[in-house]
Amino acid sequence: MQKSLKQPLNIILIGAPGSGKGTQCEYLKCDLQLAHLSTGDMLREAVKASSEIGLKVQEIMARGELVDDEIVLQLVSDKFDSGICEEGFVLDGFPRTITQAEGLSRLLKSSGRSLNYVIYFEISDELLIERISGRYVHQGSGRVYHIKYNPPKVAGIDDITGEPLIQRKDDNIESLKIRLTTFHEQTTPLLEYYQKLGLLKIIKADLSPSEVRNQLYLILNKN
Repeated sequence: MQKSLKQPLNIILIGAPGSGKGTQCEYLKCDLQLAHLSTGDMLREAVKASSEIGLKVQEIMARGELVDDEIVLQLVSDKFDSGICEEGFVLDGFPRTITQAEGLSRLLKSSGRSLNYVIYFEISDELLIERISGRYVHQGSGRVYHIKYNPPKVAGIDDITGEPLIQRKDDNIESLKIRLTTFHEQTTPLLEYYQKLGLLKIIKADLSPSEVRNQLYLILNKN
């Protein structure tokens, strides 16, 4: 699919762990040349680069604390300044709260940008648990595999590096139920916030990746 819009396309994807956001971000990156701004990736990059902000992140994570909103917003701002968002961006993993959304709104305004859409991936908790409990990751890169939906070429081994895959400690069923409860508690008011701004769109994420992509692109073509 070729990008038909002259103006940058700036969107946020909101969805629970396992809802398929990452897969759709890859489509958007390849098809529309949108910058994929994943908070997880940005934090890992900052730590790996040992930048001033990366060292702060490392200290916070070592204490088992959450990285504060100001740091995440600074990382997003740095991406804006880097020039990679000229075609637009897809923001993944942020914001998660109304406070974060308000901070992002101020950042966008100060940089002369605006949001086109906020897209929520709607899916049942039961299917999410099935998806996530079979998930394995390559720790160094963050690449994700699934024993049923996206298995590695060799079981337990990363396709690119040949290094072993791991299952995250919180990818067990009991931890997942707690995470999903927290996600819904945080997300419900966030969705209401973006609904009031007229930005929210909802897609059914319990379908195949290609079917989800079709829904997503139908929304984007309405712009």
